[in-house]
Amino acid sequence: MAIFVQCAITLIAFVKGDMPRPAAVLAFFLVPASAIISFEVLALLSRPYQPPHLWPLIIPAAIPPLVVAYCFWALLPPLRGVIPARLASGAVWGLVFILCTAIVPFDKVRKAADDRDTAVLEKYEADYAKLPADAPLWDWVPFFNTRNASRLDDMLKHIATLDRRQSDAELMLARGDFPLGFLGRLDLTPTPALCDRSRALLRKRVAPLVLATPESKPYRDVAVDVNDALAAMRWLIGYDCDATAEALAWETMAKAYKDTSYDVYELRDLRDPKNMGNIVRNYPERFSQLTPKAHLRAWLSFEDKKEYHDQALAGARKLDHRTPDAVEMLKSGGEGDPWTVLRLLTVLDLEATPALCNAALWELHKELARIHRPNPDQPMRYTELLDRLGTGDQFGALIWLASHGCDAEAGLSEAEDLIRTYQTSPASAALLAKLAALHRKP
Repeated sequence: MAIFVQCAITLIAFVKGDMPRPAAVLAFFLVPASAIISFEVLALLSRPYQPPHLWPLIIPAAIPPLVVAYCFWALLPPLRGVIPARLASGAVWGLVFILCTAIVPFDKVRKAADDRDTAVLEKYEADYAKLPADAPLWDWVPFFNTRNASRLDDMLKHIATLDRRQSDAELMLARGDFPLGFLGRLDLTPTPALCDRSRALLRKRVAPLVLATPESKPYRDVAVDVNDALAAMRWLIGYDCDATAEALAWETMAKAYKDTSYDVYELRDLRDPKNMGNIVRNYPERFSQLTPKAHLRAWLSFEDKKEYHDQALAGARKLDHRTPDAVEMLKSGGEGDPWTVLRLLTVLDLEATPALCNAALWELHKELARIHRPNPDQPMRYTELLDRLGTGDQFGALIWLASHGCDAEAGLSEAEDLIRTYQTSPASAALLAKLAALHRKP
């Protein structure tokens, strides 16, 4: 649109004004050329983080005002009387020509940057290809600096299979060259030694970042360091390593910088006692990390893994806090938590407390309420109801609750009404009879 406006204004200035013919010829070529060059400028600006960065903006920003100013000069006699034609034409179209040709060095700067990036990438790939599969951890660390997220994930998964990763990590922590941001991504065991050495490195790293004069530097100068330390302390504290003193030190340091980010609030929240051991209690990475103190949620997170299924359920049934944990999961609204309890309700050996009954029956109501009820004139088979329910464990959970003393009258009636909206079958008739027998006698 801008190019059409420029062309129109230039044409009007040529016809209605007093534009020298040589200048008109230059305008005929340079105005459309500047439009074409603007598309190349847009291509350069699509990657502003690379040289020449935002400098190409000067081309589309400067040319239109110059063209419009020249057209006003051509249309207004007072301006032509003040500024000679040769000076106006030479200055304006000379500058437009220079700006148009400026795209050439800008393109060369971008090509040089691309060539450097290509050379760095080729060296990265060549060095990575030479890396032995069992290389020590410190040989892998330089390759963490990659924009290829898939490559990094594959690398971290491979490192997690190396037996030496734990000893290598502890050695690097002691030396002070461990990348703190990756502490929780290498499948390390949070041993007391790892905890102590990590805390020592956190104290060592924060010391030189403390400002002598508050707000004398912008927060962006330390943002990466804080983010890495935050990730490390989140993992340590989550695995019961008390790094709250270090979190306070990093928070105090970060708050002294100008224009801080939300990181400082996360550092503050890390010191909340509820975060201590939160990961190992609720979301341990390995089955071997489970303890009797672990939440029911943690044990059940391994139930769907074939190799741990029986052990996970057996361990869950031994937890003396399994019933309140189940109630918490039912009320949490967390992804999968309520359904996990309902699905396994019949095998967890829970106590049918009023809290459990109420929470489970409410979740069952929500499960059954979302199921489609067909119209009588469009009957659907009972098997379609089971398909919509998924595993059908909703009815099993309801039967368990009703048979263990819960006041499930409303739930039983809701389930019966739902079943009757589908076609009768031997299976549905048997289920209705079982539900009917569970109603409390008047």
